[in-house]
Amino acid sequence: MKVIGNIHLVDETFANVYLIERGEKLLLIDAGLPGEYEKVLRYIEKLGYVPEDVEIIIVTHAHYDHVGSLKDLKDATGAVVAAHKDEVPYLKGEKTFRREIEPVDVEIELNDGDEIEGLRVIHSPGHTPGSICLLDLETKALFVGDLVREEDGKLEEIPHHYSLDPMKNREAIKRLLDVDFVHLLPSHGKPILNEGKEKLRELVERL
Repeated sequence: MKVIGNIHLVDETFANVYLIERGEKLLLIDAGLPGEYEKVLRYIEKLGYVPEDVEIIIVTHAHYDHVGSLKDLKDATGAVVAAHKDEVPYLKGEKTFRREIEPVDVEIELNDGDEIEGLRVIHSPGHTPGSICLLDLETKALFVGDLVREEDGKLEEIPHHYSLDPMKNREAIKRLLDVDFVHLLPSHGKPILNEGKEKLRELVERL
């Protein structure tokens, strides 16, 4: 499903996988559950691309539902993987969250404020140590990973038992009000177009 500009949401993955067209090449944000790589590859082909057109897979964080298909997608596309430096040990298999994943190499270690292919990295720890949001500078769309989720047109924080440090996650949510964005693209729930900032402000006021 096309979301806005050159940003697409791959159909029917448990945690949203976003695809961005950048000229002749593609970027992926997250990879989905194990086995969902086939849905991602089908979507790529439906757009008229081949798997090898994917150059970078950016990981918002290393939870199972976001990176379960990462190894398979990396193998199928030949893409490099980018993630925040604090999340790299989890992707390499040196540390684990609740469920183990297939380890992968991370070619690009990201830090707060970095820019990668027109996306600005916003380090937002709390849910995990290296959770990041990504601001698309062209469309002002903000990919928020699991910082918040959309439910019935409203935003909610991720249930506390899923986060390593729920209060830190809450602080990261509040800091997003300082970011210049318009659209909010969560990993769980539907994208919120045009009203992303307003919906986030409503959530912060409720918190």
